[in-house]
Amino acid sequence: MGGDVGHVLEAIARAAQRHDRPDLRARVEVAQARLADPACRVVVCGEFKKGKSSLVNALLGARVCATDADVATAIPTYVRYGERLEAHVLDEESPGSSRGAAVTAAELDTVATGHAGPSARALEILLPRELLADGLVLVDTPGISGGLASTHAGIALRALAVADVLVFVTDAGAELGAAEIEFLTQAAALCPVVLGAVTRVDLYPQWRRIVAADADHLRAAGLDIDLFPLSAPLRHHGLREGDRDLLLESGYPQLTARLAAEHARVAGSGGASAAAVGASVVGQLVAELTAQRRALDADPAAQEQRQAWARAREQAADLRTAGSRWQQVLFDRMADLGAEVELDLTVRIRALRREASERIAQMPPARLAADLGPWLQQRTTELLLDHQSVVRSHADQVADAVAEQFGSAAAELRRGLDLGGDEPAPARDIAFAPTGSASASRLDMGLVALRGGSAGAMISHAAGLVLGLAFPVVLPAALVLSTVLAGKSWQSAQKAQLRALRADTDRAVAGYLEEVDTAARKDTRDAVRRLQRRLRETFSARASELFTTATRSAESLSTSLTGDDEARATRRAALDSELDALRGLQREVGALLTGLLPVAA
Repeated sequence: MGGDVGHVLEAIARAAQRHDRPDLRARVEVAQARLADPACRVVVCGEFKKGKSSLVNALLGARVCATDADVATAIPTYVRYGERLEAHVLDEESPGSSRGAAVTAAELDTVATGHAGPSARALEILLPRELLADGLVLVDTPGISGGLASTHAGIALRALAVADVLVFVTDAGAELGAAEIEFLTQAAALCPVVLGAVTRVDLYPQWRRIVAADADHLRAAGLDIDLFPLSAPLRHHGLREGDRDLLLESGYPQLTARLAAEHARVAGSGGASAAAVGASVVGQLVAELTAQRRALDADPAAQEQRQAWARAREQAADLRTAGSRWQQVLFDRMADLGAEVELDLTVRIRALRREASERIAQMPPARLAADLGPWLQQRTTELLLDHQSVVRSHADQVADAVAEQFGSAAAELRRGLDLGGDEPAPARDIAFAPTGSASASRLDMGLVALRGGSAGAMISHAAGLVLGLAFPVVLPAALVLSTVLAGKSWQSAQKAQLRALRADTDRAVAGYLEEVDTAARKDTRDAVRRLQRRLRETFSARASELFTTATRSAESLSTSLTGDDEARATRRAALDSELDALRGLQREVGALLTGLLPVAA
């Protein structure tokens, strides 16, 4: 189907070129470029040491990801099709970032496990495999031990921002935990398709019970996720021996078939978008040539048509001006959007700051350093995900408002305008490192107590001298007073130490949230600017197209009556032939679009 769309788009591009419409041809060429890159990104993620890298290797039948027991993936690894094996470091985490230094096969594990230095933000591997040939891209991500509390959760979630399919990996050794269910709930809101892979079924005889229990947990959480039991050793053994039964038993053919089906779905969606562009372009060409044909026939309605095209030209001219209504709406709504998302982030950060302060005040000192970091990391990840959802929701509202002011010509534009597929801004993970006060040693605390006890002894001795009491009488009182004052001193020192620890931890939290706020605010502002630029450029380009179509149609109605009968007859024949061809393209692209669009239930 994609080849059919490409063929029709090429014919429409040639037609736009014949009729001197470089603006329309440029839009078709953009659609052709998108159609030529039918990438379907499959993100593989899960807890540490659950078999993510082994799954990628088994799918490809090649060892491209590190799987040793003492190493783990530390940066995203993008595996895509190439004529030969080659690898490059990427400057940023996003798949479209510029390539850095080449990586040899011997260096792959070093780079993927994060031992190549901080400049290696991601790794891209090209591999000649049939599974990847049509544009499928496998993305191996770092483990997310601890769910959203993991320091690597941000990397996996940013990868999901550009993912078409998520394959969440767990193994048959234990049921899904609360942290994994929580991560899947968040991921399902970001990725359109989520699949579950239960690995190492060859190692655990009870794997069927585990898979059934996992399915129950997912249903209880309201998640519709298909589970695929998998065995990488059976897959590799089946490939070596050419044993079809072993291959089927490994579960990988079933997973591969599902990924191929999802790839076809993604490609179909891209084909529908490209076909919609073709239908819009050929529609404008048909309208322009129809106006010329009517003028040549001295159609009684030609005058009315000239007036209609003149009005359309005026409307299109108004749409092109900086003071047009849609431009004003765009400016006003983007200003409101910027203020609203900034306020949203401020409110969320402040609320988390208060929540953290309350938790620090209530948490036992012995658990402060161990428990606060994971909790704060998780809450921060949840905060940023919720904030991102708010930004996307407001972005959709702005686009709808602008399209409404632009007019009916924007309906097709708005449907094809992808606001959620924007490349995420590259951001390094910000880790929380508590810097509490160094706890006092027992010797220091003993010295504090000793000073309190000494004070008690001195007070007792002075009282005995003043009152003329004998030493045997003063001694018991001195011991009691020294003990009481020593205990009070010990308790005061402990309270002072705890206050210092909580104050230092509170300052560490404030510093961490300030870093998070600064980074998130910059990313949000960049996203708002990109959105405004995209909307302005998209709708301005369409206004120019409409203006050109209206202008040329009005001019053709005014000039086509000139010339002798023979010239007009020749022109009529040429226009009839061209209109027949364009209407044929119109029917063809309409049929393709009908076949590619989803059928309503």
